Amino acid sequence: MKAFETNEQFIYSLIIDDLDDTISPEHKVLLENWRAASEQNEKTYQEFVQVEQNISQLYNDQPYTAQSSWVALDQKIDQIEDKWLQKEKESHTKIWYSIAASVLLVLSLGYYFINRTSYTVVSNEQNAAIKNITLPDGTQVQLNGGASVKYATRSFSTNRKLQLLNGEVFVKVVHQDKYPFLVDLGDIHALDLGTSFNIIKHNRDIILTVAEGEVALQQHLASRSIRLTAGNTGRYFSATGKLVAEKNTDLNYKSWIDKDFVFTETPLSEVVKQLSSVYKTSITINGGQLETRKLTAHLHYQTPDSALKVITATLQCKVTQKEGNYILAEK
Repeated sequence: MKAFETNEQFIYSLIIDDLDDTISPEHKVLLENWRAASEQNEKTYQEFVQVEQNISQLYNDQPYTAQSSWVALDQKIDQIEDKWLQKEKESHTKIWYSIAASVLLVLSLGYYFINRTSYTVVSNEQNAAIKNITLPDGTQVQLNGGASVKYATRSFSTNRKLQLLNGEVFVKVVHQDKYPFLVDLGDIHALDLGTSFNIIKHNRDIILTVAEGEVALQQHLASRSIRLTAGNTGRYFSATGKLVAEKNTDLNYKSWIDKDFVFTETPLSEVVKQLSSVYKTSITINGGQLETRKLTAHLHYQTPDSALKVITATLQCKVTQKEGNYILAEK
């Protein structure tokens, strides 16, 4: 890998191939090793991912003409070019690296912009409500805030592959024996065997929990796989390459979808953390002793108000609202 550590043109070409799903297994290994070598390398990779998402989103959201599209592209290239020139100046490296990076970004951005109709990228804002999409085969996908997915629009009927770029999604698959459904998670793949499942992708770590049916979680480069049935979770740890299967112990893994919580002797601090995340609202605790109080309750409400009423009645505390924020405190 050392031969390629400073060859930015080569690395960037691998990233482009990876985003376009044309990278070879050997080059995939090189790219994964490069990404794992430093936080800066991974950050660079994610910047390419973000550029692709932004351009695809621009096309999906706005009816650009050909001329206005190229104007937008030129502006984006200028921004990235300035960023790279400044970076190289600060690090005192040779100017040709900046030129090489800029040229490759021009080519890659132009390639994706021209071929933007080949792929559909769907993103959900970080604190937005759930976004529901239906894939061309009828498969239902729900995106939590901050999630992004990508799929090939034209060839999806025979290439049923969904790429989870980041975040959390719940997938309810329309099963087809002839064309299996696959979720590309980077280092690993999730192959549907007739199921619905929840996936969280944070950086390169994966948590997949099966709600119904069965999923084969495949670590394709290492030729390892595990089978997960309903009620089980698969975890992939990118730092070690470890892939494990275990019994699901998180009863609230789908609460972000159905607002259904089960708490058993759970510290109020953890309860509040989960409720704040699911309801997309600020809930705080005023008082250290109250944080450690434990709640046993089943909450199934679409708004935080009803859930907090049950909590205050159970733990004998009070809730106030200030500027849209909920505050729990002792009576």
